[in-house]
Amino acid sequence: MNKCLKIYTIENEKEKKFLRETSKDVSLEEITTKEFQSFIDDLIYTASNVLTQEGYSAAGLAAVQIGIHKNVFCILREDSHSFEVMINPSIKVLKNEKIIGLEACLSIPNFEGKVARDKKIKVKYLDRNGKTRREIFSNQEAREVQHEYDHTKGVLFIDKLVD
Repeated sequence: MNKCLKIYTIENEKEKKFLRETSKDVSLEEITTKEFQSFIDDLIYTASNVLTQEGYSAAGLAAVQIGIHKNVFCILREDSHSFEVMINPSIKVLKNEKIIGLEACLSIPNFEGKVARDKKIKVKYLDRNGKTRREIFSNQEAREVQHEYDHTKGVLFIDKLVD
């Protein structure tokens, strides 16, 4: 049975410190364990069912936001309207063009701000089965990937605000 996990926020000092720490890569051996697969199910379930205090649904969720320092996150795909898991991702910028957009975060309640993000990126990651994937993202999906990727590095969107 999947469960909704607690979201860490910057309102709690211990949780804020935790959110600022870098996440660790996940081994192929760990990815195949029943415990890790259950964790992935709970991560997706939480992302699918949580609402912000402003009433928005999640566009993504990183493991660190639920108290796990693993280099894992999920993003909401525009085409399928389902969450895709990315493990140990790396990002390459494909076009030196930024777009400014409004962002919010489950870990930073009651706040949104403008952030400049790369418009087009290529991401290499492992899927939930440990298979290597390479995919190109642009516009809003690229923004989501970069936002969640930042979480794995201990960076929050408020660190990148523009006027």
